[in-house]
Amino acid sequence: MNEFREQMLKDREQNDLGLFEKIKNNPKPDIYDLWRLSENRFIEWRKLNDFPILLNHFDKTLLLFKEWKADNKLTNEIIIENGEITPFLEHKKLSQKDKTLYLTRQTWDDKQRTFVAYEKMEGERKEEYSTTYNFKLLQTFIPYLDWLKSKGKTQEILNINSRSAPKHEMERVYIHADVYASKSDFELLKMGGIPLPVNGFGILLRGKKMEFVNLCGLKLTGHVNFGEEGNLSCSYCACDNWEAENFSMPLLNLEHCSVSNFTLINSKLQQWTFYDCNVSGDFINSKLYTVRIFGGRFNPVIQDCNLSETHIKVDQNIPDNNFHAYKTFKKIYQSQGDDDIAKSYFIRENEFIRT
Repeated sequence: MNEFREQMLKDREQNDLGLFEKIKNNPKPDIYDLWRLSENRFIEWRKLNDFPILLNHFDKTLLLFKEWKADNKLTNEIIIENGEITPFLEHKKLSQKDKTLYLTRQTWDDKQRTFVAYEKMEGERKEEYSTTYNFKLLQTFIPYLDWLKSKGKTQEILNINSRSAPKHEMERVYIHADVYASKSDFELLKMGGIPLPVNGFGILLRGKKMEFVNLCGLKLTGHVNFGEEGNLSCSYCACDNWEAENFSMPLLNLEHCSVSNFTLINSKLQQWTFYDCNVSGDFINSKLYTVRIFGGRFNPVIQDCNLSETHIKVDQNIPDNNFHAYKTFKKIYQSQGDDDIAKSYFIRENEFIRT
């Protein structure tokens, strides 16, 4: 590593640590300060501030949530320490029979982290010309929605039923809110209502895994790339009222999100994934390249758009409400001369009607 880069990384780490120390005990810091935090320290801030409140909220509002934790020997502290809540909640993806997940500790050099794995990982693994990693299985568990399904019950996780100042930059979003009992709601962390933060080179300011965040009203413009600090992934987030014009950004992952009233004009979505999302709005004169849609409801009004390797895929663990998307994709691929693809969507459209 050259001297210039070593100093740059050192300065960046010091600035990140200084910002974290400044806001770590502030439950409502400036939105831009949250975006400026590195992913790891953003998660540490959430562990201190809103993750405990969110899990306590789930204890009060989600069906049999406490019983699920007891049955799987989980606690709020274990879930929070993992730093990512979604894997504990969602159905195990693309899995029909084996619903077991593996809480695992990974150690390397003087660092360690816990994560949820889809298969058992133990022992030492060494990447060629790289670091040696050690894995230890901490415990197994069944995710909440699969456990609930085994008892013949269901639960909506991102149940948005209260907003203030909708479609305004100051919009606030609450889940599981009860107008007759204000203590039963939880406000999603507000990080929207602003232009998507990028640096002077058009690179996303700091990549992050967002969960239970209010990203409503983000303004998207220009060509945005991801740098060495990661990309953007959103799960159980409110992503409504996005405005994208003359915009392109690859590799955005949206899972279990509300993406209503998404305005996309003269733009390009490349390698985006919509997993179990409800998407509506207007897509005009735009290109969708290698976009994957799993379940949910993908129902924007699409005008003068081009599709390339963009498809609706199936995961039987989540509802598929894409009847109108099948019809739309059939027409668009047919107009592009992709008759074989159009035929496949015609078949899927009619299969949907028969079921």
